[in-house]
Amino acid sequence: MNTVLSPLARAPARVLGLAGLIPFVGLTVAMYVDAAPRGWVALAQLAYAATIVSFIGALHWGLAMRDATLDRAALWQALGWGVLPSLLAWLALLAPLGTGFWLLCAAVPACWWMDARLARTLTLEPWYLQLRTLLSVIVTICLAASALALP
Repeated sequence: MNTVLSPLARAPARVLGLAGLIPFVGLTVAMYVDAAPRGWVALAQLAYAATIVSFIGALHWGLAMRDATLDRAALWQALGWGVLPSLLAWLALLAPLGTGFWLLCAAVPACWWMDARLARTLTLEPWYLQLRTLLSVIVTICLAASALALP
């Protein structure tokens, strides 16, 4: 049984994925507004980013557990990677703000790269990786811009 994402999932995934960018974009803009409490805004964005990075890792668990065609090594790789983003996100929350931002700024493209590998292995429809690419690019830009706004 190969994993196939339902064509019906495309529209909700796109709408909800794009809506998930609102905190990233809004908090990044707030980092550059003098009236905003920058420390609180930075922590809010870092916490949201950590949550999203953890969620992205969990996608590997869901996809891998549904596909009986994965061999033992591929299953270990998918499930093993699935927990790594959560650990990176946790470390980012424990680190100083700037370090946490840069850690997550690196984690998001790494997650995309692993998603691309799994998408090819599972032959997922192209729309999934296209959406993940768009979201990852915007999130990475927001995290980098916020990191640069820190004192």
